[in-house]
Amino acid sequence: MDYTRENLRTVQEMSPRSLRIVTEEFTPPPSADVSTIAGWRQFCRSFLEATGCLLRFIPGVEPTSPQDVPVVAPQAEGAQPEHNCRPFGHLRIDPTDRAREKLSPAHPAVEIARSVAGMLGEILAIRTALWEREAELAAGIPLIPHPEEAQHLARRLEEVLRAAATAVGAQGAAVYLLDASTSYLKVRAVWGLPLTRLLAPPRMLKESLADLEAMLGHAVALETAAQIAHWRPPEPCASAVCLPISTPTIILGTLWVFAQEERSFSERDIDLLEVTAGRVAAELEREAALQTALQAAHLQRQLETAQRLLRSQLPVISPLVDGWELAGWLETDRPGGAFYDWCCGRDGRIHFAMGEMPDDSLRNTLVMTSVRSAWRALCQYAKDPGKLVEQLNLTLWTGSAGDQAAAIFCGLIDPRGSNLRMASAGAIHGVLITPKRHRVVPSSGALLGIDPESGYTPHRWMVPEGSILVVATTAARQATDAQHRPLWETQLLPMISSHLHLPVKTLIENAQGILEERTSVDQGTVGILMIKRRNSSPTRNSRKKETS
Repeated sequence: MDYTRENLRTVQEMSPRSLRIVTEEFTPPPSADVSTIAGWRQFCRSFLEATGCLLRFIPGVEPTSPQDVPVVAPQAEGAQPEHNCRPFGHLRIDPTDRAREKLSPAHPAVEIARSVAGMLGEILAIRTALWEREAELAAGIPLIPHPEEAQHLARRLEEVLRAAATAVGAQGAAVYLLDASTSYLKVRAVWGLPLTRLLAPPRMLKESLADLEAMLGHAVALETAAQIAHWRPPEPCASAVCLPISTPTIILGTLWVFAQEERSFSERDIDLLEVTAGRVAAELEREAALQTALQAAHLQRQLETAQRLLRSQLPVISPLVDGWELAGWLETDRPGGAFYDWCCGRDGRIHFAMGEMPDDSLRNTLVMTSVRSAWRALCQYAKDPGKLVEQLNLTLWTGSAGDQAAAIFCGLIDPRGSNLRMASAGAIHGVLITPKRHRVVPSSGALLGIDPESGYTPHRWMVPEGSILVVATTAARQATDAQHRPLWETQLLPMISSHLHLPVKTLIENAQGILEERTSVDQGTVGILMIKRRNSSPTRNSRKKETS
């Protein structure tokens, strides 16, 4: 219920059977005041001396003269004009006897007024924004639960009802709240009434006429025996008042105050009970916000724990294999919608993989974790990356309801030679960068989990010394800078191509710095993996030949 109103109330005439309804007449928000702007009065005097015209600020939405200049909030650059933008007021120009010529739209005085209206509109818009932001910051207080929150809430509500009923000279009060279907009213707190009332069955809303009338925004006063008999309050009494309990967006229920003798309730009594109804709504809102905040904090702690676990599972140390280096980086400040991993098989070969999901939601994080576990379990026994991806596809398809899909890039390195065998599912990207050219690894097949009969064609490439295979997620390839230029083509690939002599760990750090400066908001997780074949060191015999 909005409490911004005038003190004037509309009260219906009383008759033996008439219901007294106290309504509120809402008024618009207070008009803008430019008299508090520093220098405004002096400017108006200077305007009069320079132009011979009086300049006044007239608050209100509608102009009262066709020559009034509207004072509106400025529009942002590139934004669509707001046709429903309400002006703060208008500037009126009143010529005096000192005015040299008749006012026209091109008159200098009118041009000055238009410029001043623009500045006033910006100042008033800033004041309004500051007023709103300060209210938002005031609401950002911490919610700390009481050690006995349930009992503490019950005691607070009972104390609020006691204070309100005592202040207006009543002997009892009760809070009735709507159920989830808004069909019943159940008593939730009482004072001055037996506690057994809390065990009473709920009242049907369609039969509670006084409650329905109150929920329209009225304070319903039952002050005679005839009114009590006709409107039937929920408790036996001689007089009563029913008020709505509501927030700015939802009706929660009603507040009833009961007296044991016939009496009338004054304007002051109604005002006090309205404040009490607002206090009850605030207490209920606080309790709901507290429970939501506690649940959110619990979920946030669980999410942070899961992120730390996923971060700890990422490989850090490159396999100790002559001639090859591996390094990777993954954005870990959000749930893991992607992964990279490598391991050494029993035969000495190096298996590596990078997987990704369409976004980094918690659901996809769980799916990605299962895909990674399946890859870890199957890669030890696979010698063909194509067969490995086929087995991963079948595993994901049979273990889900058909609503899970993932992309993956798998590879196998034979450290005894220069062969690199690869296979991929989905659009995950791989580029082999050599000193002479770039070579894109084509996709092997559809996403994992889409079709159990999908086939995946493996690729077997010879990797020259000093070359680097770069595998990146979709979010990394689609990242852009402040000028909306793709970082993948403009910065990442040129940086790697010009620094093939550096260790991959250094290149990963450089790539991380570039990707962290991106301005685009990505749906997925940014990640990159690099595999480098080092230049072979010269042998002892070759050194002797070079010396001779």
